[in-house]
Amino acid sequence: MAQTKKPLSSRMFRLVAGLVFCWMLLLNCLTPYLADDYTFAYAFDTGERLHSLPQLISSLVFHYHEWSGRVIVKFFAQGFTMFPKLLFNVCNAGMFMALGLVLYKLAVGRRSQKADWLALALIYAALWEISPVFGQTNLWMCGACNYLWATVGCCAFLLPWRYYLQQPFASTARMAAGMALAGLLAGWLSENTSAGMLVCLVLAGAVVFKRERRLPAWMATGLAGALVGFALLITARGNFNRASGFSDYDSLLTRYAMRFFACLNMLKDYALPLLFSFAILFLLLCFARQDAVKADLLWPLILLAGALGANFAMIGSHDYYLRSTHGVFALLAAACAACLVQLNSKAFRRGLACLSACVGIVCGIHMLEAGYDIASYWMMDHVRTQTLRQEISELDEPAAANIISYGIEPYTKWCGAYGLPDIRENGEDSLALGRARWFGVTSITATETRTYPFAGHTNETYAAGEAAAENAESMD
Repeated sequence: MAQTKKPLSSRMFRLVAGLVFCWMLLLNCLTPYLADDYTFAYAFDTGERLHSLPQLISSLVFHYHEWSGRVIVKFFAQGFTMFPKLLFNVCNAGMFMALGLVLYKLAVGRRSQKADWLALALIYAALWEISPVFGQTNLWMCGACNYLWATVGCCAFLLPWRYYLQQPFASTARMAAGMALAGLLAGWLSENTSAGMLVCLVLAGAVVFKRERRLPAWMATGLAGALVGFALLITARGNFNRASGFSDYDSLLTRYAMRFFACLNMLKDYALPLLFSFAILFLLLCFARQDAVKADLLWPLILLAGALGANFAMIGSHDYYLRSTHGVFALLAAACAACLVQLNSKAFRRGLACLSACVGIVCGIHMLEAGYDIASYWMMDHVRTQTLRQEISELDEPAAANIISYGIEPYTKWCGAYGLPDIRENGEDSLALGRARWFGVTSITATETRTYPFAGHTNETYAAGEAAAENAESMD
């Protein structure tokens, strides 16, 4: 009987991961270039179209000194613009699938139990539902490289720590050197997600040190590498150049109090479902497994601390953008899953199956809505692009032309364009100039914003159109 169940669970596990990959591939293919994607297609130092690796490296060096220290993820964000977007679509769909698998492995570690496909499905459901700007962090090319790819890198780097807490293993010189390099890259990925990862590393290292009175060589070199990478990320001259352009409260106390509450409000507004779930699951775990190994109880708390560390690390930033929650919510999902996979009673699993069915219905409805919104936006953008190219091809001197077009506003958080600047009245900002350069004209501006019908949903453009129609009727 056990022999028939194990292959079934493995097949279901692969099916869940495969379906997620296919769905994300479809959504990526329906997401066009957006916002910064046009700007990133050109070298930051020379303004020339990127075509080679030396150009890309030179551009990133300039970026590090003038704008931001986040050059590891920018390597991919700029690098993908040199190839057909299909390459990014496939790689990014695989990266989202990988995120769910990495979070699952963070939860289960090296347990030899059968593949828990229901836990994997719930991890993907959490990633799909909780993110306040899913499209920005998982579909938009620039955003996905900055957030999705950074989160996968940071979480993957945590896996050896997870495995060692479960079962110590021998360290080798090669592994110590490899972990130093991997730590350097992981610490250099994302300001707050890397900070959350460092919190997990320090806490896991403390548990190991208390247990063994020493740290394995690979753990010490990995932590040191991550700290060096994080220092390179934070101390980049470009960060200070950019910070000088922000205005802030004069009072130091007021400034950081406001930032603290911005971080707290982010958890209150978006993370309560995951925080409540963790509280319930952890209490059930404590009651159900009184004989549990201490590391099995500590690991979910370490992941929770990492998530909170990633969230409150944003106190150091002038702004806490919604897309910066990506790593926070991924670590929270992993913390919940780390509790869930240890609860194996039949009664709990039956209740979980019923709850999962309800979650599946909600996700299914939202997938239909997201699919419609993303496909509709893609169609409108495709028509607009074709119109622009046709209009530009008919000009005698396109390089000197100022083109008038229109903006497009989507409806749901799953669309990559949701919350991002599109074509606007101001054609002089960097995003507008990047798009104009892409089309080979001086500027592209918008005199209006358009949208598409979506029953049961509204946005600013649709509401403005309805109000204008009502005013026209009243005047008649």
